[in-house]
Amino acid sequence: MNKEKFDEYYIRETFKLALNGKFTAHPNPMVGAVVVKNNKIIGKGFHLKPGSPHAEQVAIKNAGISALNSTLYINLEPCCHYGRTPPCSDLIINKKIKRVVISSLDPNPLVNGKSVKQLRSAGIEVKIGILKDEAIKLNNGFFKKFVLKRPIIICKSGISLDGKISLNNGVSKWITSIDSRKDVQMERAVSSLIFSSSKTVIMDNPNFNVRNPELLKKIIKQPCLGIVDRALKIPLENKIFKNISRKIYLFTSVKNTAKKYKKNVTIVYIKAEKGKMNIAKCMSYLATQDINSVFIEAGPTLIESFLKKSLIDEMILYIAPKIIGHTGKSFSGVTYIKELSKKINYRISDMIAIGNNLKVRLEK
Repeated sequence: MNKEKFDEYYIRETFKLALNGKFTAHPNPMVGAVVVKNNKIIGKGFHLKPGSPHAEQVAIKNAGISALNSTLYINLEPCCHYGRTPPCSDLIINKKIKRVVISSLDPNPLVNGKSVKQLRSAGIEVKIGILKDEAIKLNNGFFKKFVLKRPIIICKSGISLDGKISLNNGVSKWITSIDSRKDVQMERAVSSLIFSSSKTVIMDNPNFNVRNPELLKKIIKQPCLGIVDRALKIPLENKIFKNISRKIYLFTSVKNTAKKYKKNVTIVYIKAEKGKMNIAKCMSYLATQDINSVFIEAGPTLIESFLKKSLIDEMILYIAPKIIGHTGKSFSGVTYIKELSKKINYRISDMIAIGNNLKVRLEK
């Protein structure tokens, strides 16, 4: 292999390591690092959770004194500022790493390009951009938070073959299989926040949490919850308020409320526009709360609001081989498209069978 191929190989190793933080790293990005000398990995590391050592710190520590004159591979630019841990750029310089290969720059303005400049000023060879697109996709929500000032937004729906989520009377249990519903638990577990509407919460009284015993061993805490409750109608006895250790954001256009919410509930006032909540402003607010990814589980009205603003980055559809018919409710609620030229386009990025259901992932 030539040098370029070696670099690609070791950067792919950092991607694999980074995924060890899949359930625990957020709101921090998933990061993996390897230290290589004489074409042999002598140190590995990944970032587990906020406050734990960074991937570079772990990998360099594992390499020990052999880190001298080695090459460090990392999927995201090292930090150069004091946060919960000291700057990794200082450590790289102090340990006399000879070469650093970075897949992508960090979008955080506190870091962006500054670490690279510091390392090069110290005489370290720095290469940037190997498999950059894959590195960005790995931490898509983290990048969007800084670039678009909002989280990545993923919409999930369980539908019939003809795109229905329920009968007209709202009965929907169950269109999809138990295996599909178990898979939804995993999607929740890797999300920063589950987002829904007061209508869905009042009608279904869901827990909106991770309950799978195996997943509970992997996650540090339940994903946060965001609910559009414009008139603050959700009863305090509702299941979502039972877990007081979980952060809940209620988006409302009511400035004052007589309800006494527990300390884990934050009331976020968003001025109504033509009687509707500004969804884009809700998402911008969540970005300021270090929410990287939003997982929508809601009915057609809320989904339409997101689609109308072109805010849904990905869709996950669990498709059951069943026909509901024209009286059923469509999952998207879109009624404003009158011409085919105005259709909303997505592309299929992944498709797998889950029992007798089909899981289709779509991206913009």
